[in-house]
Amino acid sequence: MTDEKHALPAPPTEGLFLGKIDEESIYPFPEQDPDEKEIADMTVAAFREWADDNLDSEKIDRDQEIPESVRRQLGELGLLGATVPEEYEGAGFGTTSYCRLVEEMCRRDASLSVFLGAHLSIGAKPLLLYGNPEQKARYLPGVATGETICAFALTEPGSGSDANAMRTTAEWDDAKGVFRLNGNKIWITNGSYAELFSVFAKARGARGNGPGAFIVRRGQKGFSNGPSEHKLGIRGTATTELAFQDVEVAPEDVIGEIGEGFKIALETLETGRLSLGAGCTGGSKECLKMAVEHATERTQFRKTIISFGMIREKLSRMAAHTYGSESAVYLTSGLIDRDHRTLPVEAGYCKVLGSETLWEVVNDTVQVVGGIGYMEEYPYQRSLRDARINLIFEGTNEILRLSGTLEALKEPSHAVTARLKAEKAGLGAEGLEQAMGAIAGQAATVPRWVPEVIAVEGECFAAAVTAFSAKVVDVLRRHRRRILGQQYTLRRLADGAIQLYAMLAVLSRVSTRIAAVGEERSAKEILLARRFIEEAAVRVHHEVEAIETPRDGFDDQLAELLGEEGRYPAPLF
Repeated sequence: MTDEKHALPAPPTEGLFLGKIDEESIYPFPEQDPDEKEIADMTVAAFREWADDNLDSEKIDRDQEIPESVRRQLGELGLLGATVPEEYEGAGFGTTSYCRLVEEMCRRDASLSVFLGAHLSIGAKPLLLYGNPEQKARYLPGVATGETICAFALTEPGSGSDANAMRTTAEWDDAKGVFRLNGNKIWITNGSYAELFSVFAKARGARGNGPGAFIVRRGQKGFSNGPSEHKLGIRGTATTELAFQDVEVAPEDVIGEIGEGFKIALETLETGRLSLGAGCTGGSKECLKMAVEHATERTQFRKTIISFGMIREKLSRMAAHTYGSESAVYLTSGLIDRDHRTLPVEAGYCKVLGSETLWEVVNDTVQVVGGIGYMEEYPYQRSLRDARINLIFEGTNEILRLSGTLEALKEPSHAVTARLKAEKAGLGAEGLEQAMGAIAGQAATVPRWVPEVIAVEGECFAAAVTAFSAKVVDVLRRHRRRILGQQYTLRRLADGAIQLYAMLAVLSRVSTRIAAVGEERSAKEILLARRFIEEAAVRVHHEVEAIETPRDGFDDQLAELLGEEGRYPAPLF
């Protein structure tokens, strides 16, 4: 197992920070196994047909609940066991198939996709990842059929992204041979009706100390949930507080080992973040479809509004950004399926890119459709309300920018430290180059598989990687360990890296398409790729050039001033 793990290629984002592109690992663009693709195709088609006849998204939003009958029917369709292995009565979907299902579901109803994600992406995932055979045999068949709905309980009133501040405890009771859970969790999706909860708490006592993951079942003495919260969007989801008062958890309901709780939570959230990015891609496609329909029908000044430049610019941007987000999601899911590994940085970046793309797309859609976008009887306002949460849950986009980028900086940081030590030791040029390793300052080259028809875009990408990785070295040389506290710089590096990763995914995807069917049949993809890469390259260079500008100091000073005064600091009258 260890040898296989070491044989895996480095994560794609690590190479971007090093100024080095592992061409073999990301080309050709991953394709689904034909047999699994056929099953995924049928599953998505079955959901689409069911939704056409049975799904009333307006009613779900208005009533602020997903009816029990809808949940039951999703279970009967087999969708609630999509990622559960076949031996436990599930469909055994890989990451790509599951992302496709979430994408289609989000196109129809965001509340429904969040319900599914809370059940499978994160609720049942600790069991799937770390459950022992007895736990899986006991619980997963019910999960697969939908008889046992799952929920994931991590967030607390005083700890959101800072899981280390968690206060829920699991005290070992030696006399009874159980853990006693005490504490509260908030904003738990499916909290009103889930039967099985993956609960994270800090264990104390003779059976181990540290964070752990515990199975709690509805109906256990001392467990309760509050009423469903009234929310701005995804109003159909049941979001509640959970309370634990001396809830007894037997040792056989501990998932994994005591002390592994944070590790289990982080690996679980990786799946949730990637599938959330896929769902956002589906939402973007649906919004674009509605915007185009309106723009081709609405007439102003004796012309359809799609003929006007500012409308065309919006629609073009929406399509290109959706293509970039989609490419990043399915490159990541394909690599996970192919190599059977985790890609937490890439999954987090896909969540950031997908959620921010959807927010831009839905905003542009409302602008394209004009006044009706603000009217309650049309679906646009619901899309706007539903989209906003994606930038917050499953880890805020700010936290994912910081955590992912700090992780990706580890390898270049080692190389820069080695270089600085070599310089101090007075080594010659050859010694310095060896010490610097992969980031010796050479320019990144265009991937060899980029065809001539998009050679310019390949050169744009290589130039952006070169500028980005050179800035990474410069930043690390100046800050070294202090980089941990440089949030302005980390944010800009994150935004640059996210755009570079999407550019890499787009290049791999369109190059694979061209190689398979030729330039003529790839014309649509080539146009989308050119539009996306041209803008993404500009974004990367902008972030690189803006690192540590005077504006950072202005932001610090203004934030201090606002904190002191508590209001707008320069009233005119």
